[in-house]
Amino acid sequence: MNHRNDIPQSPLSTGLSGSAREVELRVRNIHTGRRKRPALILMAVVVLVIALSGVLVAFSTGESEDNRVKEVFAAFYGATDARVYWADEAPGQPQVGDVRLDSIELLEETELPEGEAALYGVTRSIYGQQAGEVQWVTMETGVEVLLWPSDGGEAQVLTPNFYIQGLTPEQVIRQTVWGLLSWEVSLWQEGMDRPLGIGTEVSHIKPDGQEVIEAMGVGDGAPIYQEGDRYELHMWPDLTVNCYHSQLDDRCHANHITCEDPALVTPRGIHVGSTRAEVQAAYPEANNDPFWDWQGDYLCCRPWDSDFGPAILFVFQAGGEVYDTVQAIFLVNMVD
Repeated sequence: MNHRNDIPQSPLSTGLSGSAREVELRVRNIHTGRRKRPALILMAVVVLVIALSGVLVAFSTGESEDNRVKEVFAAFYGATDARVYWADEAPGQPQVGDVRLDSIELLEETELPEGEAALYGVTRSIYGQQAGEVQWVTMETGVEVLLWPSDGGEAQVLTPNFYIQGLTPEQVIRQTVWGLLSWEVSLWQEGMDRPLGIGTEVSHIKPDGQEVIEAMGVGDGAPIYQEGDRYELHMWPDLTVNCYHSQLDDRCHANHITCEDPALVTPRGIHVGSTRAEVQAAYPEANNDPFWDWQGDYLCCRPWDSDFGPAILFVFQAGGEVYDTVQAIFLVNMVD
């Protein structure tokens, strides 16, 4: 590599070559000369230019991001071959079945192991029959979760599953992305970045523990949704997870969970070893009404307020003995 000795001179710099007297005169002239350089004004102009450039870049980036979001939602609602357009682009003569996206509002965004996720409120209208005439029918504003996968895959629009009443926007995002049937029917462990719950995968649970996997038959009318799917038991000394294994994506999703591990904690802080009083304080809605064919001493919480769907049971009985502390926690999904 050739090194250059002719270093270019900046027009904003002052050379200090020459004799000592010349240097002294130049320095004095900078500080006391009549033609002072407008340093403060120049600095202010530079700062203003930089600030304006930042604003323009931010505006451009924000506008680009908005367009990306719009494109994803338009593709999602147009998956049924319906014509989809935004309100300001609606044609003068719409066709029956057209979808008009009236507005989207960002409600919450968060970073997850799966990627960047955001919750949007979406208002849309469908052109169709109402009150005996064809017109735009505005649907009730709904929410959708937009996930930008961390693996660089295509953006996904995920519709929140089942009940989300009472959840915070961030809980709605997490419940939806993780496939939880209910935020309440889940267990957390220190060091885990996501819970174990009805509907979640099990690959992240007890990675250092000794796991035994046993294939199961269908039995008891348990449904198989796709050819090649199966049920499996994933077992550790203090945890058993009945899973549904999907052959299509080669994933196991928890269906029933039996936990005797005190390190796994519910979202309200209850674990094996908690007292009956602590359970009643954390879950005032829990009761000991008969729940299907379950026997023994337990308190049951049903987030869906139905015998069907997910439920969490705190069991105080073991080996025929009744205790004042939780002996096991069952997470179950009763399917209609």
